[in-house]
Amino acid sequence: MAKRQKPSKKNTQYKIEKLIDLAKGELLNHGITNFNYEKVIYDAKLSKSTVYKKFGKKDEFIIFVIKNLLDDFFIPFKKYVDDFNTFQEVLDYLSNLNFDVQSLMKEYPIDDLFEHPEITSVINDYYYQRFGKVITDKIAEFQKAGQIRKDIEAKYILEFLTSVTKGMGMMLKDHDFKEVINNYRKLIETALAYKANSEKE
Repeated sequence: MAKRQKPSKKNTQYKIEKLIDLAKGELLNHGITNFNYEKVIYDAKLSKSTVYKKFGKKDEFIIFVIKNLLDDFFIPFKKYVDDFNTFQEVLDYLSNLNFDVQSLMKEYPIDDLFEHPEITSVINDYYYQRFGKVITDKIAEFQKAGQIRKDIEAKYILEFLTSVTKGMGMMLKDHDFKEVINNYRKLIETALAYKANSEKE
């Protein structure tokens, strides 16, 4: 009788990668609440014990997957931010944004994330660790060039911009996209643009 072969590490690693890809799709299409952990494990042809040992319970795995999704965006995000040479370019970029938010929110259960504060908190911390530094460095660059006010530390401007972004997301649910973008552009410009007297007040 032939001996049963143990799965190779290479084969298991391939299945783990497949598991993560399947999980990303499951999360984007169904959100956190309806995320089917067992289905993803089954479709990846892995055992529950293998996956639980590596990633833990459902919430722990979801956090890992969301971080992985954020990592996918990090390099293009950094390149995008690095390519801005002036604060005016950022404002112009905001003014020219144009996409169908309502369709996006129907296609992806974005609101679902905010119903899970523990997961949201972990993701928020991860955002500051990875993306926050990129934004803060760009703020400092604009300050050095005299394009935005220097009387406020970059870390506080990061907090302001993060709050503004969250506010935009909330307003976009019920308001016209261009109306929201144009108003928030004015708000950012008024709050941050360098004025000769701003640092003396």
